[in-house]
Amino acid sequence: MKQPMPMPMPTEPMVMDKLTYLAQLEHLPWDDLRLFILVAREGSLRKAAARGGVSSATLFRRMADLEKALGGRLLNRVPEGMSLTLLGQRVLGVVEAMFVPVHDLGRLLAEQRADRTFVSITVTQGLGVNWLIPNAASFQQLHPTIGIDFRVSNEVADILRFDSDLGIQMTPPTAQDIMAVKIGRMHFELFASADYLARHGTPQTVEALRNHRFVEQRDGHVDRGHLTNLAGELRSVQIAAKVSGSCGAISAIENGLGIGVLPNYSVAFGNRVVPVGLPLRNHRDIWLTYRGDLRQNQGVAAAIGWIKSMFDPRRWPCFRDDYIAIEDIPLMR
Repeated sequence: MKQPMPMPMPTEPMVMDKLTYLAQLEHLPWDDLRLFILVAREGSLRKAAARGGVSSATLFRRMADLEKALGGRLLNRVPEGMSLTLLGQRVLGVVEAMFVPVHDLGRLLAEQRADRTFVSITVTQGLGVNWLIPNAASFQQLHPTIGIDFRVSNEVADILRFDSDLGIQMTPPTAQDIMAVKIGRMHFELFASADYLARHGTPQTVEALRNHRFVEQRDGHVDRGHLTNLAGELRSVQIAAKVSGSCGAISAIENGLGIGVLPNYSVAFGNRVVPVGLPLRNHRDIWLTYRGDLRQNQGVAAAIGWIKSMFDPRRWPCFRDDYIAIEDIPLMR
């Protein structure tokens, strides 16, 4: 088995007296620690360099300098990219904890200067583009000094590592330090465009689906594609298009590429799709996630309250736990 290649270690001796060592730690560059977190997250120097805005050569040198300052190897080269040594794992935990008060300090200073403070929210394409962003003006009217940094993504945010202040996702988090609140439920079924059904006919039975084309959507919130989760494995010849994210899936279905799986609120949001009407349905719960220590922040608390109101099933029945027929869901525009 091919052995991991270590990062090059400094050649000069690392033995120094305690006072000199502590003084050196006090002058560790914050930006090098930030870059180290990126390398740990990405597992790749190239990807971390791109996110950090430096060249791969510069990042390689700065990680070597950081290892020299800390007196031990933090990273190993492996075939897949970079991996953390045991020391690197321990340092990562400490460094991430260091960035918590720094993160809070930035917010405090912004509030003290009466500047606009931003709350970042990572949200899926469908809920972000179709629901939260179109309704963000209501939040702005209530909180004119708090901005929202919408991070529309097909992937689940790493809340613990400050990918985002708040995350809206389809799977509950596994980390114990993450707060998770169920705010609603999405009900999925088959949709097509009126044009597609006019040309190919509406399938009257599940067995009749074998004669139709499909659009498969994949993202980081499901283990398999949405269509596969609902209808099971289909013949590859039936898959007319594969897309990443719900916006692409809606566009493909609206333009007649095939039948696809969408939440039943798609019609309520005004998308030009038609329910197929077959008894194939499933659901996924909607979770709001955040670090517990951020709950005391004024901006985060305000955003949490607004998000909960936007998924209140008493106002928006499509987010109820129980399934509601599409014809009974009111328009949500």
